[in-house]
Amino acid sequence: MNLNMEGRKGIVTGATKGIGNRIAQAMLESGMSLAFCARNQDEIDTVAKEWTDKGHKVQGTSVDVGDGEAYRKWLKDAAEWLGGCNAFVPNVSAGGGAEEENWRNNFEVDLMGTVRGMDVLRPYLAENNGSAVFIVSTAALEHYPFVQAYNVMKAGLIVYAKQLSQVVAKDGIRINCVSPGAIMFPGGNWERHKVNYPDYYENTVASIPFGRLGTPEEIADAVIFLLSERASWITGINVTVDGGQTKRVSL
Repeated sequence: MNLNMEGRKGIVTGATKGIGNRIAQAMLESGMSLAFCARNQDEIDTVAKEWTDKGHKVQGTSVDVGDGEAYRKWLKDAAEWLGGCNAFVPNVSAGGGAEEENWRNNFEVDLMGTVRGMDVLRPYLAENNGSAVFIVSTAALEHYPFVQAYNVMKAGLIVYAKQLSQVVAKDGIRINCVSPGAIMFPGGNWERHKVNYPDYYENTVASIPFGRLGTPEEIADAVIFLLSERASWITGINVTVDGGQTKRVSL
């Protein structure tokens, strides 16, 4: 299937590792140019060099998504450098935790990082029949053993995406969410859970009908499809990519 992504322009937050990295890579492999951000400059330089050495048009920048002013400036600069924006994936997260500081951080990064991103990029997306995919989590959909801000803010993104999709459709913009289940990659949460909470890890694996955790590539495949013109009649939905881990019935 040709996704017709050649020549399109994308912006991804948190693209140096894990799911964000695989999404960015899939966008480049489909023929897109890319601007991305992360926090660690060494990791940014390594990833950007790897991609530019393969002939891709890439710009990586160190940005704190929780710093609203700096983040907004980067988004505008990135869109201008690209010459527009067809695809936006706010992937970065402040992570887990239940302390008051975690609530503030998840609000600023997970929720407001997405809201601010859409505020800045909406005009660019409207000019280019653009789309956005918000990276959520199955932790927002069912009971999760850790009560934390992350789960609540991710759930809020689903509501925001649905409501926003109705407003921006007139501009030709599509908004969707992808909720990954338990995904294994080096340095990720599930690698740590396997060591620190082995019973929880094993119970999670046992709860998945396929008997394994997912991969970042499996999330990226869903995201790149939703960003593409092949998904032109899909907007306002949340796609759960979890190998059957969640048990609810969605009607």
